[in-house]
Amino acid sequence: MNLEVPEAYHRWYYDNLIWRQRTWAGVTIHKSPLDLWNYQEIISQLRPQLIIEFGAAAGGSALYFADLLNALRIESGKVVSVDIDLAPVDPRAKAHPSIFFIEASSTDPFVGDVLRDERPTVSRAFAILDSDHSKAHVYNEMVTLREVLQPGDYLVVEDGNINGHPVLPGWGDGPFEAIARYVSEYPDDYEYDREREMTFGWTFSPHGFLIRR
Repeated sequence: MNLEVPEAYHRWYYDNLIWRQRTWAGVTIHKSPLDLWNYQEIISQLRPQLIIEFGAAAGGSALYFADLLNALRIESGKVVSVDIDLAPVDPRAKAHPSIFFIEASSTDPFVGDVLRDERPTVSRAFAILDSDHSKAHVYNEMVTLREVLQPGDYLVVEDGNINGHPVLPGWGDGPFEAIARYVSEYPDDYEYDREREMTFGWTFSPHGFLIRR
C-alpha cells in the first residue's frame, strides 16, 4: 500500500484539530471515526462483557462503548472508565446505567485490584488506553493490565501517532515508545494485529492493536 496519501490525510485531520470537534450522541469524543468503526467491528466479533477505558475526558467514548454493548445485546455488558478527574464528564455519560466511572489514576494499585476482581466474572474483555500520553505512564498502564487481561482479550493503545508517528514531532516519548518498551520486556504477551490496524490506511494507534496471548 502506498502510505503517502493516508499519511497526508492523517496529518491534515489531526493538525486541523478536526478530532476535537467530534461528538457521539451530542457528547464530545476525541477519536478518529475510522478507529471507532474498527472498534465496533472488534467488539462485535469479540462480544466482551467488560470494556476498560483509561482516560474518560468528556465521556463520549464511554457512552459510545456502552451504547454499542446495548445495540449488540451483550448481556451484563459494562464499561469501566477511569480518569484522575471526572469533573469534565458529561452528565449524559454519567447517567448511563452500563458505565461505571472511577476517579483515580489509571496506574493506582486500587484500579488494578478492582479490574483483577472484575475480570473473572466476564467471558471477554476489551481495553483501551487514552489517558496520560507519556511513555512511562502508558507503559505502567500496560503493566497494570498484564494481570487483568486474559488470552483472547483485546487491547488498543491509542495516540501512538504522536511524537512524529506521524503527528506532533518533538512531543517526546509517548505511547508508541511505551509499546516498544513493553514488547521488548514481555515479547510473548500480545499478538500484533497489523491487518486490523491498516484497515483504513491510517490510525491514531499505530502498533497499538494488540490481542492478548
